[in-house]
Order: sequence, then C-alpha cells, then structure tokens
Amino acid sequence: MGLFDFFKKNKEENYIEIFSPLNGRVIDLSEVPDEAFAQKMIGDGCAIEPTEGSVYAIADAEIDIFDTNHAISFDLKSGLEMIVHFGIDTVKLDGQGFERLITPGNVKIGDEIVKYDLKYIIENAKSARTPVIISNMDEVAELKIVATGDVKVGDLLMKVKLK
Repeated sequence: MGLFDFFKKNKEENYIEIFSPLNGRVIDLSEVPDEAFAQKMIGDGCAIEPTEGSVYAIADAEIDIFDTNHAISFDLKSGLEMIVHFGIDTVKLDGQGFERLITPGNVKIGDEIVKYDLKYIIENAKSARTPVIISNMDEVAELKIVATGDVKVGDLLMKVKLK
C-alpha cells in the first residue's frame, strides 16, 4: 500500500453505491421511449431492458410504492432520492401485471418489492424499459454509471457523489 492509497480509498468511500433492481440489459436513458425520461427531465441515471423476475431494492432506503405498483421511490439516508419506474405507460395498466410483495417502509439492498409479469407488460404497455433515476439531481456532484451490458439483481449499477 502506497502513501497515497489511503487518500484514494477515502475518495471512493464518498460515493453512494446503487445496485441493479432487476435482471436485464443496461441501456442509456435516451433509449427509453418517453421524452420525459429520455431527455432527463425527471432526473438522470440509466435504464434497464428487463428479462425476467421482480423489482428489488437498489439500496438501503425508505420506499414508497405507487398505487399501481409500476414505480417505487427510494429515499436514502444520505439524502439521495431515486425512482425505479417499471416500463413506459405502465400506469395505464392500473396495477395489472404487477404484484406488490411488501408494504412501503424501510428496505435493505436486495429486498424483493414488486413481482411483474413481463409478457403481459410487453403486450399491454408502450415499453418494459425501466428507468432507474435520481430525482434530486440538484444535490448530486457526480454520477458514474458503472454497469454495462447484462446485469443481474444486486450488480453494482451506479455510483453517486453528493455535493
């Protein structure tokens, strides 16, 4: 260990790690077929083209689940606020294709939150592409999308440094 390794380690510790909420392929927000997400009007981050399964907790946080179960908001102790929005125009499904597994409140990384029927969603919604976004970007100094290609639940997705 070199003299400066100590400083490098501390610098990395200032980042908040966000983990993949589902299995799929990481894509750029610009590939989401919704202008509000694609143009980062709601926030910045990335999206995932899902392949199967459920939505899991991206971090230790307090969550709220939208009534239609298509989106989950995460409030981290650090002050970071995030949203996992499963698919596009999925609010119009009125909860069909989604099964809530837990009640809103505190979760740990990797807790299963909502199960989804991918086939139903693909057939009945505009898209299954799932934005994972930071909704309070005004508090963010740096965002690093670290995952590329295929991801599994719990893989490191992004690192965020707050101001």
